Amino acid sequence: MKKRIFSIIMVLTLIAAMFTGCSQDKKTEGKEKQVSAEGKTLNGVDISEPVTLKMYLLGERTPDFDKVYAEVNKILKEKVNATVEVDFLSWSEHDKKYSLLFSGGEDFDLIFTAAGWGHYENTVAMGGFYALTKDFLNTYAPDILKAVPEVAWNQAAIDGSIYMVPNYQNEFGNNVVGLRGDLLAKYGYSDITSFDQLIQFFGDVASKESGISPLGTQAGGLYYQYLLDKGMDTVSGTSTKELFLYNTLNPGDKTITYALDWDGFTEYCKLAKELFDKGYWSADSLATTEERQDGFLNGTAASLIWNIGTTETYVDQANKEHPDWKCQIYDTSPSVAKAVNAYINNGMAINAASKNKERAMMVLNEFYTNPDIQDLTSLGIEGTHWKTEDNNQYSVLDESNYGVDANCNWGWVNMNIKRTEFKANPDDVDKKVQAIKDSWNASIKPEHIYDGFTFNNANVSSQAAAIETVLDQYYTPLILGMAGDVDKAVAELRKQLEDAGIQAVYDEIKKQAETYSAGK
Repeated sequence: MKKRIFSIIMVLTLIAAMFTGCSQDKKTEGKEKQVSAEGKTLNGVDISEPVTLKMYLLGERTPDFDKVYAEVNKILKEKVNATVEVDFLSWSEHDKKYSLLFSGGEDFDLIFTAAGWGHYENTVAMGGFYALTKDFLNTYAPDILKAVPEVAWNQAAIDGSIYMVPNYQNEFGNNVVGLRGDLLAKYGYSDITSFDQLIQFFGDVASKESGISPLGTQAGGLYYQYLLDKGMDTVSGTSTKELFLYNTLNPGDKTITYALDWDGFTEYCKLAKELFDKGYWSADSLATTEERQDGFLNGTAASLIWNIGTTETYVDQANKEHPDWKCQIYDTSPSVAKAVNAYINNGMAINAASKNKERAMMVLNEFYTNPDIQDLTSLGIEGTHWKTEDNNQYSVLDESNYGVDANCNWGWVNMNIKRTEFKANPDDVDKKVQAIKDSWNASIKPEHIYDGFTFNNANVSSQAAAIETVLDQYYTPLILGMAGDVDKAVAELRKQLEDAGIQAVYDEIKKQAETYSAGK
């Protein structure tokens, strides 16, 4: 009996030991896994703590955007133990809301930026962006340094410091015009080859069509075509719209011209008033919440003015939805040599107040150099929105819910890994776009010293702020033809700008431009 009891005790002891051992093994295994997670590193940097970064882009969220970025986040989670949440500033609101993100203390980490039009210089002046040192980049984004050329970093420098990662693509900066082909044919036009001819066609639409105007609410776009036709360009970073100009076609001319002293400005304002009075655009243009493409796509505008890639996107969409429109793209100044955009025309920056600057830099490293993320953010989900073709090309399967390069992925474009579109049977728009690009590449304008110059308004920030207020009230209505008597309106604008301190800004621009030129 004792032996039997002893045997039972021994068996129970062994069983208990087995369970204890298993329990200890599981505890040990858990600890080992926990230690492994806690010790996760990348390039010697501890990334064991998962983070969610908030990122701002410009434009509108497309229907499949969240699905695409769920795939992006899977890659980021694996690579750098981080994910991104994205908010958008629409085209109609970003001018007013961008700076408020910083002045209001918004908690975010990454944001799209661009020299001149995308708030780069202003935000640097207000201390909104984190300065990217060589050591910081080497530590947290070494691949970016290999991808982005030295000239791009030089362009991004303000007072010796860099505050954005520029994109890397050769992009032409001038706009083209998308037009309704059915209306062109209706009024006897086989082509549009000049600015004057465009205005003539617009006159036919304005006087003879009902329910459709030449420009809808996109009146401001016409001024850029006018400047292009005159060979003029704006000084980047002035935060004063188009008030300071230079002759971009003449590298030997280093004059910076105050627009109100240029005969072409008053000439355009008088043209704008004449066109507005004839109904070329809507009175809603001053307060519109429409996106630039809306009128063109919904049939209330006969034209769309934008860069060639975006214009092609919406012309294709219009033709798909309304094949009878037969929309086409036109260069209204074909004899004017075209410029390649500075790389800082699109880029990404880190909020100076971000609590996760290091991880934000790691995320940018993936955005710029990971081919899978380039594919996702540019094209969408493979098999749903696009499919792979040979020679790093793609073909579109469904562009309606995400779109090609339609989601502000422009800040991290890397032409070394970005796919190009395969078109087995190019249509008339494809052929026209290629012909325009070929002509531009065959006649790239000589580089002007001011093409890479960016004005920093930190020394005249109070005057610049006052000028912005004046421009909203007096300048914008003037170039939209809505200010009444042009000579009186120009005189009043001049007086208001003088009172706001325009001379101090002009002097500072010329001083910085001279210093910049001397250093090149």
